[in-house]
Amino acid sequence: MSTEQSQFSKLPKRQLIRIIEKLVDEDFPTGNPYDHDYDSLHELVEGIGSYYNIDAMYEDVEFFSKLLEINQDLVADLFANQKRELMNKDLYNKLIIPVANTYKVNYTVNGSCTYTEFYAQNFTSYDEDWVKDLATQQYNDGNWDLYEGITTSKTDYDNWEMNDYDLEDVEIVDDRIEKIKESILKKLSVESTSSFIDSLDKKSLLELRRVIDSKLRLL
Repeated sequence: MSTEQSQFSKLPKRQLIRIIEKLVDEDFPTGNPYDHDYDSLHELVEGIGSYYNIDAMYEDVEFFSKLLEINQDLVADLFANQKRELMNKDLYNKLIIPVANTYKVNYTVNGSCTYTEFYAQNFTSYDEDWVKDLATQQYNDGNWDLYEGITTSKTDYDNWEMNDYDLEDVEIVDDRIEKIKESILKKLSVESTSSFIDSLDKKSLLELRRVIDSKLRLL
């Protein structure tokens, strides 16, 4: 499954320039939106989205933060000469549209010296350095259940009482590998195991073995 992009990314560049003008007038920050008053930023983007029948989500706030960050020089040129360049087609056509990637956050859930669980979860973000902040924001907003993650190792525990969680490394997810997994699982559901395996090339067989080994380690 391909990474979901902000709905605003589908708007024509001319309309995005108008939105940028509004954001700049409202002192919308560039860079990591989670370093600022995120709720206020979301409210601002929500208001803008209402004009386009778009229900603003976290990825839309990130989209505009990254849009402003990677187009800082262009925005400065557009706003030069008392905004006379805003509708300069040659300029606004140079607007770079950011692309979100899917990242896997490895994390542990632990209790007070009683247990540690090992999970991984995919998040969509426009910047790898923002992913942990995104995960924290989603957790604080009640939009991410820690136990929805994929178990990556057996639980180390004595008594069962959750205390805290710790976000560890962030890895970009290769959509091609995910598609191979989806294809393998789909074929397994409609073909017999032996005939399916006979049809696989070496690369697919190695990927299948890796998936099976990963599952077996959790048993």
